[in-house]
Amino acid sequence: MEPLIIAILIGLVTSIFNKVKQPPSNKPRQKPIQTASPASPSTHDRRDRGVERERERARQSKPRSTREPMKEAVSSIQTRLEDRKREAEITSLKEQEERYSRKLEAHQTRARKIREDHRPLTLDFKNEDDIVKGFIYSEVFGPPRSKKRHHQK
Repeated sequence: MEPLIIAILIGLVTSIFNKVKQPPSNKPRQKPIQTASPASPSTHDRRDRGVERERERARQSKPRSTREPMKEAVSSIQTRLEDRKREAEITSLKEQEERYSRKLEAHQTRARKIREDHRPLTLDFKNEDDIVKGFIYSEVFGPPRSKKRHHQK
């Protein structure tokens, strides 16, 4: 049912937009106003028409010639933009690499200090009190109670 409703809505929207694009056909079209001309076309009129056609062709060819340099300019601008984007990406990647290398060096120095300062932990379990201390240490240093599984279902 839902796909049917969606299809109907899409059809309505497209029909509305198609009506907007079409020019109204009930308006009368205006005919171009013609000046008085002789009934039979003479050779002079034909020449005038030929000259007019050549002028129109020249007018049409000029925008084409101006379009080509614009296309070249647009393509050169696009290539420059792409180059700058690549350069920006490269610089950001280099900055990230430097940051990560600094972090790595800091972690390595910390690890060296820990290794150098490492003192063995001495726990002696010689009597019963030491065993109790062991249980307490296991609770303190172990995972929290909320992460332990107590109830199995």
